[in-house]
Amino acid sequence: MKTKIGYFSIADAWTPAKCLQLSIAAEKIGFDSLWVEDHLVAMPGGTECNFAWTVMSSALQATKKIPFYTGVTAPIMRYHPVIVAQAFATMGAMYPGRVGLGVGTGEPPNEMAVYGGEWPSNITRLEMLEEALTVINRLWESDVPINFAGKYYTLNNAILLTKPEKKIPVYVSAIGPRAADLAGRLGDNLITLANHPNYVRDELIPALEAGARSAGKDSKNMERVGHFSYVYDPNQEFRPEDLQQDAGTIQGGAVSRAFASGVVSIFNTAEDFIRKIEEYKRMGYNHLALADVTLLQGKPNRFVTQGFDSLDIWKDVLPHVR
Repeated sequence: MKTKIGYFSIADAWTPAKCLQLSIAAEKIGFDSLWVEDHLVAMPGGTECNFAWTVMSSALQATKKIPFYTGVTAPIMRYHPVIVAQAFATMGAMYPGRVGLGVGTGEPPNEMAVYGGEWPSNITRLEMLEEALTVINRLWESDVPINFAGKYYTLNNAILLTKPEKKIPVYVSAIGPRAADLAGRLGDNLITLANHPNYVRDELIPALEAGARSAGKDSKNMERVGHFSYVYDPNQEFRPEDLQQDAGTIQGGAVSRAFASGVVSIFNTAEDFIRKIEEYKRMGYNHLALADVTLLQGKPNRFVTQGFDSLDIWKDVLPHVR
């Protein structure tokens, strides 16, 4: 399987118009996919926080062939799974084969802003995600109204009349084996921040494969998406200790095993990009989703503030990493 390289439109750093411009430019440069984070509250350092689905649909209209995915949507609290199912079915109907849904268990700043009570445990949120995916898949597949009485969600004669011609691929975010198993059972692909080679090889991917087998699916056809962020710093203004390495609010027993290094890297040259991508390919990833978080680091960077297009470096990277 060819290694795909995807580009994140950082809706926490750029205005919606800039996200759109970068998406168009990324397709022209040769990226294989576009991604956007789905936040209500910006990550630390963020000065914007666009609505992901609006950015996504606008970019799909403005580009020609490149697919666009959320990285990721939490269809469990801030969004009801029925709303997610309808929104992505409509986008999929408008842009056949170009829409993907990334899903995960969410982060407190985004979900608790509209949700009362205590932040649910990892296990509870995984249960909610499993039930949400069950609801979404049933709505996408059913031609008649459906009822559903679950532990977390209820449907009464719910139906989606507008559906896509092609199935919308679901990318399930996973750090731990339990979430990876869910990705294999109810998702189509895996997306993860995990970067410890032994952990990815010995725990995460086997869990994905086991989940797929239990659902009668062939995991060989599933994408394993490695997601990491970077600061492009050709002027060498950043030091590793300057970086904000907080990977959101990742919690759980697998965290200590999943990471061999921080989730943000500093790249000074095209060779730095290439080495990192090759490292991820050796871990078993066949699709990479990469985010330029330079503007989120809280440190002035002349390369960015002078208006240079940091996408240009990819012209020297993409031909060497496929």
